[in-house]
Amino acid sequence: MQQWWKKCLGFAMGIGLILSLMACGKEEKENTTTEEQKDNKITGIEIEHALGNTVLDSVPKKVVVLEFSYADALMTLDVQPIGIADDDNPELFMDAVKEKLTDYTSVGSRYEPNIELLSSLQPDLIIADLNHHKTIYDQLTKIAPTLVLDDHQADYKQMLDNYLMIAKAVGKDEEGKKRLEMHNEKIEEAKRKLGDTALSVVPAVTNAEGFFAHSDHSYVGSFLQDIGFEDPVKSDDSYPKLSLEQLVETNPQAIFLMPATEETIVDTWSVNPLWKKIEAVQNDQVVKVERRDWALSRGLLGSEKIIEDLVSQLGVQ
Repeated sequence: MQQWWKKCLGFAMGIGLILSLMACGKEEKENTTTEEQKDNKITGIEIEHALGNTVLDSVPKKVVVLEFSYADALMTLDVQPIGIADDDNPELFMDAVKEKLTDYTSVGSRYEPNIELLSSLQPDLIIADLNHHKTIYDQLTKIAPTLVLDDHQADYKQMLDNYLMIAKAVGKDEEGKKRLEMHNEKIEEAKRKLGDTALSVVPAVTNAEGFFAHSDHSYVGSFLQDIGFEDPVKSDDSYPKLSLEQLVETNPQAIFLMPATEETIVDTWSVNPLWKKIEAVQNDQVVKVERRDWALSRGLLGSEKIIEDLVSQLGVQ
């Protein structure tokens, strides 16, 4: 009889232990599920952009960018894109970007990216430009969630807004804010080295076909104005094409040339007597700078290189 009670007691204790373990397992599973749900809620990202609203279920790991400026942004955030529309020419990246950039696949031209190749990369985020890619937006969204920013026509302040949107999209919101603070500090320090900025300045992309000024509606022109320089072009267009006569009329005190080709229209103008009437020419303040630094890499790194060049050329000695 005593042995029978011992068996019953042992059996009851065993059942109790099993039920206890099952309860713990259930609680652990519920806690794990809750944590997973919490993580998914944290990593879910919603962004309103130029062509709509994009929702990312998680932080993207495979990003394709269709502008040089977006590559500039990703490099400052330590995010490596898997694909870039680099116009089939990696030499167009500024040095500060090339130093950080690792292997990627070129998806061709910024104006007409190779959709089939882009799709084969199986990205989980595409960052596109409003002006260049709005006609293929539907195609892009069938491949991956697509963030469309007004980049090509953006001024400096818009570029800074775009930067924070990109940082948020790749899950680097706080890192982006900190890097932007660092950028602002760098610009302020360089402005002190510049001293007096009461100069009229014309930045321009030049090729054999013409002289394309970057007004204060453009990224470069607005950045120069933000620093304190004057824009003598006074155009509503971001990139007005100027004749030599119009350039003489604006009479800038400094000209920064961004040659897109080896020979440009300035080679022809330089032997014209009108050219010598421009104050910048008379004062030897016509400077050639890298187009890839000033006009293509429209981002924090690009801006920091621009003001570095300005300090080198116009800074307090």
